[in-house]
Formats: sequence, structure tokens, C-alpha cells
Amino acid sequence: MYVDFEYYRGVYGGSSLTEQSFPAAVREAEAYIRYLTHVNGDIFAESAQADAIKRAVCATAEAYHGAVLEQEQGGGVRSESKDGLSVSFVVARREGETLEEYARRHMYQAARMRLLPTGWLNRKVGCVHGHKCGGGDCL
Repeated sequence: MYVDFEYYRGVYGGSSLTEQSFPAAVREAEAYIRYLTHVNGDIFAESAQADAIKRAVCATAEAYHGAVLEQEQGGGVRSESKDGLSVSFVVARREGETLEEYARRHMYQAARMRLLPTGWLNRKVGCVHGHKCGGGDCL
């Protein structure tokens, strides 16, 4: 794992993941960040921006864990009424959105905020005919 629990608690200041839930959440976060940035190389081999990358992993792991936890706690229930007792839950999931879609949306928001300034989310590709335009950005 790129981030350990001590970093998560001490440096990042995280508190929503327990030592038991941390490994699974971080594995999902790292896999998702690898998916987002694979076009630009191996993000986890980067050392100059290591702290920003570690913070992105921590935030993304928390977003994943929060989505899973909401589902486990019945977050899909919008309202319920029985014998005069009415219960409603406020949920962040959109109507018809699967748990995976919801988790990915929140993971993307967490990762984007921390990785966009680093350039790792840039998907811009230079032109493929540098012999004609000198490698500039042409259309």
C-alpha cells in the first residue's frame, strides 16, 4: 500500500477509517486513482508530489468507505411509514444510482480536488504529426 495507517491518522488527520477498515478502503482508492491517471504513467512511482498523492489516496479511501457505510446503514431508504411512525433518510445517492456509481462519483470528487493541481488528471495528448507542425498542439 502506498499509504499506511499511521500516515492516515497522524499526517492526514483522518478519523473515519478504523485500522480494520483501512486496508480495503485504501486498496480501492489506489486502484481508482491508478485508473484515473494511467494515461500519464505510474502515479505511485512519483516522489516529487508524494504528499499530494498520499492525501488524495486518504480522501478517496474515506469517500469509498463513506459510500459503503451509507449503504450498510440503510442509506437507500428515502421514507418509511408504519403505524403512524414516519422515518426519512437524507441520502446523497441520486435516484436510480447504484452503489458503485455513487462510490465512484464521490471518489472522483475527492481525488480530483487533490490531483488536478498536480497535472495527473490531465488527459491532453499532443499532436501525432510533429513532423508537420513541430509537435505543437494543433487540431
